Amino acid sequence: MLTLNTNYTLEEIGVKFGISKQRVWQIVRFNHLGAGDYYRGYSLYTAFNNALLKDTKLSKIERNRRLRDWLASHDIRLIKGRHNDSKSSSRNYQST
Repeated sequence: MLTLNTNYTLEEIGVKFGISKQRVWQIVRFNHLGAGDYYRGYSLYTAFNNALLKDTKLSKIERNRRLRDWLASHDIRLIKGRHNDSKSSSRNYQST
């Protein structure tokens, strides 16, 4: 069993379980959003994303920005996106 304190990379975990590192990150992200409950995190993400999609006044770039801001407000680590300025890009985490 892998725990939070293991030193595996996302790629190593993916290889071990036969999934991509992107899928591993998705699982980690939804678990974090749901406070350990993948399905709750998935539901929260989907509900927020669907609400953004229903707002037809928002551009694709604005929807993306709002979703990234929402994820960041829930302490989800982000990489810099194509349409993001330096303020809303990746948060820097220090390992302890």
